[in-house]
Amino acid sequence: MVSANFDPATRTGRIVLRPNRSWSWRANLLFVAGLACVSLTIGIGFLLNGYWLILPFGVLETGLLAACLYYCVRRTHRQEVLTFSEDELLIERGRRGPEQRHVFKRLFARIFVRAPRHRWYATQIAVRSHGREVEIGSFLTDDDKRTLIGHLRTMVDALERA
Repeated sequence: MVSANFDPATRTGRIVLRPNRSWSWRANLLFVAGLACVSLTIGIGFLLNGYWLILPFGVLETGLLAACLYYCVRRTHRQEVLTFSEDELLIERGRRGPEQRHVFKRLFARIFVRAPRHRWYATQIAVRSHGREVEIGSFLTDDDKRTLIGHLRTMVDALERA
């Protein structure tokens, strides 16, 4: 998801990049709880018939599924914020707050769009200045990347006009 705004009065702009979230954390918890109920029901049924080894593996399977979903949901909560001003371009990354900050002088920063080598690969968007390069929006879909490219062009053009 790409959202952008530009304030002509202060001549600053901000682009916020977030991955798509298909389900909320609550929906994921309900999914795991439903599967846990089914797994435990089957495990208890086998336990009552004397096959006790099924139940621990059902619990292990449910725990592993919950851990994998937590990992995936955690990755969908990261975001990147690009802040444009007349002097600099600030890229901040993180989950709850900025964990990484990259500051570029706006006049020296160049935005590169690399076409994929093969149609299976994604387009790469990067900011480069003085031998340092930072890829932005690596988690975005192709449609979102095209939207981002349009917003970047609009933002740079708005700052170039004096």
